[in-house]
Formats: sequence, structure tokens, C-alpha cells
Amino acid sequence: MTQPEERLLFAKVLDQAAFSYKRHTPAFTDFLDMAKSGKFLEKLRSLSDLNVVAFGGTEDCERRMLGFVPDYMELEGKDFPICALRITKHKKFGQTDLSHRDYLGSILGLGIDRGKVGDILVSEEQTICFVSEEIADYILVNLEKVSRTPVQVEKTDLSEIEAKKEIEVRRLTVASVRLDAVAGGVLHLSRGKVQALIAGEKANVNWNVTTNPSLLLKEGDMVSVRGFGRFRLLSIGGKNKKDRTGIEVGVYI
Repeated sequence: MTQPEERLLFAKVLDQAAFSYKRHTPAFTDFLDMAKSGKFLEKLRSLSDLNVVAFGGTEDCERRMLGFVPDYMELEGKDFPICALRITKHKKFGQTDLSHRDYLGSILGLGIDRGKVGDILVSEEQTICFVSEEIADYILVNLEKVSRTPVQVEKTDLSEIEAKKEIEVRRLTVASVRLDAVAGGVLHLSRGKVQALIAGEKANVNWNVTTNPSLLLKEGDMVSVRGFGRFRLLSIGGKNKKDRTGIEVGVYI
């Protein structure tokens, strides 16, 4: 996305914030990727008269809507105009190894805008797709095949969905729990490379863009570096004889 395109997108986000403020009612954006939602959240922190919440269907979703409500109101995940679609493929016909790209391509092939589609959780038995409520029924009626495989689509309750992303648990030692030290160790990047990525606004901590390489991470923090991966800091241990800190992380694969 070019800078002019990003500015236009942020202007649309501000329009939703203004609508919520003036009408005293909830307002929502389309789905945004992790980098955009984190960056925009950072910019929106100055809106003292509004509460801003990001949600994508489950707590771990990467693509999320931003929701706005006046500061005297609360906004929960169930309030977002998000629908979960369960897509089940016909086992006797077509491909058996459908990918995320196959599902996304077939949905967008119906003429649907990318911003109306959130995370797609692909598994062997079924696939869960989070979409904007306004286009859920259209997909329900019109999505008959993914690639060349017949599928059945039905709505399912958000409360029944848990994000099932595969993680690989790793244990390692780092010089400190600074963002640059931990990200470099987990993602096998040099300190200089990580610092350059952080300075270039490529790093997110808990879905918020940060340009601070010395940020001290806490247990439970979610870290992503665009183009290199995402992990959660599961635990922080003690120091060894070389004064390095032991940590345990869950790397999304």
C-alpha cells in the first residue's frame, strides 16, 4: 500500500470515529491487517472522548476491525458486526489440501472487497472464515466451490470459535528482555537488523506499532515483525552463569 493509499484509508477510519462521536453510537471500520490496525490505534490514542477497541472474531485474530464508542460506553467483541462462517468441503470430490489462498481467492472471486474478510482459519475438517455481517448471507448463498471442490457454508456463533493456530514452543536465552534482543533471538536476526525493522515501523507489540527497541517485554506479550514472523512470550526465567535470561516463547508457524 502506498502512502497516499494509507492516508486515504486512515481518513476513512477517522470518518468512523467522527460518526461515533457526533451520533453517540458505535461505529466500525472494515477489517485491517495487523500492521495497519496497530499503527492506526497508536494514532488514535489522543481521542479522549472515544473508546477504541480492535477485534477480529477471536482475541488472536490478525485482521481486525476498529470499533469506536463514546467514552461513557463499553464495547465488547460480541458488539462487532462480524460473522463466523463454517466452510466444510465435500470429501469425495475435488482437492483435499485446500489452502488459505484457495479459500480467500474463491471468496474474493464473488466480487467481495478484501476489507470485508477477516482471518481464515484453515484445518483439515473445516475452515472458519470471519467476515463482515453485511456480506455473510451473500457468501452463504453464493459460495458453492473453493477451487474445484464443492463446499457447504453455514453460520456459526462467535462464542463457539477458538483460534487454533499452530505454535512451536522454543526455549532460549537472551541478553535481556528488550524487544530487539528477544525478537532477534527468536527470529534469528541480528540486533542491527531488528533495530532497523523496528525503526521502520515493522514491529508490533500486542498489535501496537512500536519504534522503541529498548521496550521491555512482559510475559504474555504478542510480538510480530512484518515479513519475519510472530510469537508470544510465554515465560521469563532467571539468569544463567553468563548473565543471560532464559525465556520460553510460542512461535506461530
